[in-house]
Formats: sequence, C-alpha cells, structure tokens
Amino acid sequence: MLDNPALVQELETAAVALARGAGDVLAGYFGRQMPVQFKDEHQRDPVTPADQASQDYLVAEINRRYPGHGILGEEDAPETGANADTPAADYLWVLDPLDGTTNFINGLPLYAVSIGVLHRGWPVVGALYVPWPQPGGGFVLHCRRGGGCFADDQPVSVHQSDQPVNNRLIGLPGSFSHYTRFTRQHRGPVGEPRTTGSIAYELAMTACGAMQYSIFWAPRLWDMAGGALAVQEAGGTVMTRLKGEKRWHPMASLVPAWESKPSTLKELRGWTAPLVAGNRQVAPLIAQNLRSRFWLSSRLQQVGRQVAALGRGGGKR
Repeated sequence: MLDNPALVQELETAAVALARGAGDVLAGYFGRQMPVQFKDEHQRDPVTPADQASQDYLVAEINRRYPGHGILGEEDAPETGANADTPAADYLWVLDPLDGTTNFINGLPLYAVSIGVLHRGWPVVGALYVPWPQPGGGFVLHCRRGGGCFADDQPVSVHQSDQPVNNRLIGLPGSFSHYTRFTRQHRGPVGEPRTTGSIAYELAMTACGAMQYSIFWAPRLWDMAGGALAVQEAGGTVMTRLKGEKRWHPMASLVPAWESKPSTLKELRGWTAPLVAGNRQVAPLIAQNLRSRFWLSSRLQQVGRQVAALGRGGGKR
C-alpha cells in the first residue's frame, strides 16, 4: 500500500499547496454573478466557470509536477472510445474542484476543494480547502496515511464519545427522514442534525470534531476520497458497504479488486458507496442501526417472488 513513504509525504505537501491555490481561485469568483449550467435535466447538479477554473488549475499543476500520475476530476468529460478501457495509473489524483456549488453560487460559504490521492485503490493522501473566518479566508485540512490529520499546522481529532450526544451536530442527507430510520435497538440520542450541501465539507467538519458523525448515501469518489481519509487520520473510522457487499465494515481499499484487475477511469467515475464517518465507537453503532423505511415492504416482495417461483416449479413436476 505505502511502497514509497517519502513520495507519499511529498504528495501531501504538494496536495496542500494545490488545495490552497484552488481555494484562492475560487475566492476570485465568490460573490460574483456568473453563468450557471446544469449537468442533469432536473437542474440539481450545477457547474460554473468557478468549478472549471479550479479544476483547470489543479490539472495543470498536477501534470506539471507529476506527469506520470493519473487524474480523475468531477468536471472531466466522460471517458469514451479506447480511453474508456485504459487502466488508471497506480497513483491517481481524485479531484472535486468545488464541492457545494449550489451554496457557492448563492453566496453561502459552505463549500470545499477536495483532493484525494489513491495508490492502487487505497487512499494515501487527502487535502481539503475549507473557507473559514480567519486571516487568509480558509484553512487546508490535510493528511497522509499513518501521518495524522492537520488543519494547516494544527492537529485535529474527531469528537470522542461512547454514544451519540444529543446537543452535538451530525451531518445527514437532506432526504434522510424520508428514506431512513434508526432501528428500535437504538433508543438513545442521535444528535442535532445539519445538512450543509457539501459532502467534502461535512467530512472535514467530522474530522475536526465539529460534527460528531456524518452519513452519506451515495457519494462519488471525488466527493469523499480526501475527506474520508482525513476522518480516519483524525482518529476516527469510516464505515462503508462497497458494491455487492451486504455488511458495513471499516473503509480500507476503495477498489479491493485492484491487485487482480486495475480499474479504468470509466469504472472509477461510476464508483459510489454509502458512508458513516465518526469516531471508532459511534460510527459503527450508527451504521449498524440504520434501516431503509422501505426495507420491510421490499423484503416481503422478495419473499413473495420466491414463493411464486417455488409454486411455478412445483407445477412442473
């Protein structure tokens, strides 16, 4: 996983500089009127010149510093043709140049630049620029695997408690109450919910201890690669279920099959998995006590199909 610790340390230093530089790029756009386009027909996924300018800066700097590394950016054009089947480079920079675009274009300073570096599917470096009321206008949360987590030069840690605390913040998806519930086994406090509109921002707040835990249903790789590692290096854990898995477990490699078959950029662009991030006691507790509000009806439908299939099989005998 860490076959070159000196290089990984160098990558962390570079990622900090790039996250800060991208934050400066965004600062030049914040509060300004700008054209907005949408990547979906429902107009829920906006993109602006600020997103593109931030990504252009990051891509140019990475190509200049590390021409042999790969890049997966949210604002890249989808991979097509022969390019779609090309395996990703062993070192892959995963970029969200502006996570929280809707907040940004409405003048709400809850957004982040997220940089994650993967080595053969393992997150090894994370750097997130977060706007903050301090000189310079923000800080860079950064980490490398095994090296701890820092806000600029100050170490940070996740909130420590054995159980969720009622008056401490938690990050929830906006649709949480409609689709999800806690099981009856969890009868204690759950926390004070907040929805910020930026996955990377909420992961940064969880790593810093401002949120005691956070839940995400379907983050993309660029949303979470940097922030999830930050939570781990801040003394926490990130519970997940990768594609095809039924049980929650602590996050390890994001692409467990990499050693036998390296992923393509097209495959990685489609990556998604639920996450629960928090400290090592609370995150597993919350993950194990989450249920879909439609779980029972879907289970009954599944049983009904199985019974019907048995009936059809019996009629043929």
